[in-house]
Amino acid sequence: MHSKKLQQLPTYLFVEIDRLKESYRLSGRQVLDLGIGDPDLGVPKELLDGLITALSKAEHHRYPSGRGLPALLGSIAQWAYNQHGASLETEEMLVTIGSKEAIGHLPLSVVDPGSTVLVPDPSYPVYRSSAVFAGADCFLVPLTEDNGYWPDFDRLDREIPEGARLMFLNYPNNPTSAVAGRDRFIEAIEFCKRHSIILVNDAAYCDITYEHPSDPLFPLAREAGIPYIELFSFSKTFSITGWRVGFAVGSSEVISSLQQIKSNLDSGVFGAIQEAVGAALVDHYGEITGRIRSVYRERRDILAASLDKSGYSFSVPEATFYFWVSTPDKEDSMDFCRALLEETGIVATPGIGFGERGEGYFRLSITTDTETVREAGRRLEIFRRG
Repeated sequence: MHSKKLQQLPTYLFVEIDRLKESYRLSGRQVLDLGIGDPDLGVPKELLDGLITALSKAEHHRYPSGRGLPALLGSIAQWAYNQHGASLETEEMLVTIGSKEAIGHLPLSVVDPGSTVLVPDPSYPVYRSSAVFAGADCFLVPLTEDNGYWPDFDRLDREIPEGARLMFLNYPNNPTSAVAGRDRFIEAIEFCKRHSIILVNDAAYCDITYEHPSDPLFPLAREAGIPYIELFSFSKTFSITGWRVGFAVGSSEVISSLQQIKSNLDSGVFGAIQEAVGAALVDHYGEITGRIRSVYRERRDILAASLDKSGYSFSVPEATFYFWVSTPDKEDSMDFCRALLEETGIVATPGIGFGERGEGYFRLSITTDTETVREAGRRLEIFRRG
């Protein structure tokens, strides 16, 4: 039994891959899972020690503050000032249950049924599903390799439908690993200002960068005075996906709307977790993120060398822990990933799972141990040579 809204969601295409993966594993063969983006590095000691200390405090075992603990909000404000020179007010911040929860709730708070949400294609599937649950129409914005996986705003100016209310961006990008600098964000801000659209950037991967730090949206959007929100996640920043904690920075009216929806649908993040991440954000941010980037950089270079050696078409990621790779001869992505698993044991994510414009690509994640990445690279070379 499904609601009409659930029936509008795209078919979940990973069921077959999961079935094949389980069958492969049960046969006694080694599965090299480069499919899911779930960090394997473990909880940094600084966070674990902070959580253990916070667990003993009685106040954390009652309902947490709806906006977030003052201590964590203070740490976010200090981070914003130290890293990006922005002096945030309390009403511009909100603690979230990771960024996925905020994405899911946001359209419910600012979009009316029948309005239109601009959703990138390819993209993280939750952008589209969140719009569907809000009763909105989705207008798919092509992200093409030729344009650096960035929206063509000149084309959008001509084609944007009436009733457009919200636009999702995601930089650094999943699945393509594309990055957006200051000039690109200014282009997006000016577009949204022309069309009175709320601008969203999902910045979950902002701290997984290699050669250069990533530029955030919020200082620029804040200065421009547009309605906006930028979503951050400690899941990737601190390698703690299971803790389910993140935060949003945005214009006060958008933050207020999201907080109102959340106050009706959830009860906030466990206070001990908030205390632990708040302390780490102030005292150990650079140290922890530096260690994490170092591991991923080594894995990135290993896998890039193997893909390059065997002739796959891809760009070396500047950010995130994903590789976005063309299937040979633009082969159907589901067929390619099925064959890759059956013949090599490597689990990859078919590009079609991220939207129609993901067809002809597959995604590899380096969130597994370094030797597994190395072995997967070796098998990819053999598989490509055929």
